Amino acid sequence: MVLATYPFWGAVATHAGRLLRLQGTAAATHVQRRVREEYGERETVSRAARRVLRSFIDWGVLNETGDKGVYSQGKQYSVEEPRLIAWMVEASLRSRKSDSAPINEILDSPSIFPFNLMHVNSEHLASISPRLNSLRHGLNADLVMLRKE
Repeated sequence: MVLATYPFWGAVATHAGRLLRLQGTAAATHVQRRVREEYGERETVSRAARRVLRSFIDWGVLNETGDKGVYSQGKQYSVEEPRLIAWMVEASLRSRKSDSAPINEILDSPSIFPFNLMHVNSEHLASISPRLNSLRHGLNADLVMLRKE
């Protein structure tokens, strides 16, 4: 829910998740630098990014390592319930600038690094969520999008 409501949290989660995938750890300085590149060189951006990372630690999805300001993957939750996956896909779409994206890109997004989502096709998600639509794009690419109201 935080991802859909506060895009800044989504940006911090995306950068932390990407670093965790690439290196196995995420340094606060690297996350802060990438967030400042996106939101501007302001001290408030760095301070807010530190607070978001601290919240991730408090929630148990990041763990502190022996090195100061370096974090490793914490708890990771497997999600196999299609209704919950549809809800998380919708939250991810609402946090983006575009209201559509390839389903595989969303399910594997670094912004949801605490969750391991089961792969579900977009047509199934659209059938169980009244707020999602599905579109076949090409031979094997499915797009999921927010339904226009």
